Amino acid sequence: MEAFATWGLVGSAAPNGWDGPDAKFRPDFSHDGVWILDNVVLKTGEIKFRFNDKWDLNYGDKGADGTLEAGTDNIPVTAGTYAVILDLSNASKLTYKLSKK
Repeated sequence: MEAFATWGLVGSAAPNGWDGPDAKFRPDFSHDGVWILDNVVLKTGEIKFRFNDKWDLNYGDKGADGTLEAGTDNIPVTAGTYAVILDLSNASKLTYKLSKK
């Protein structure tokens, strides 16, 4: 077995808080660069996306427009169950979508 590099969701709203371990995304094998996290229960608070449970590479959303920027503002969320799509397929426009279920 090989270790698998993955994206995660972390933050005060995340299941395991800021210290993790992160809620893990799974790759969408039909769409290269797209990652999915389904049925994640979040609290009211903030989230960020980071790579391999480390802060070396993390994304927030400056301006709350659905576009990701490296190392910027946390993303505010309200409590609920969410589907989250992290779309890194276009390097010039990284995006995410939070859908409350």
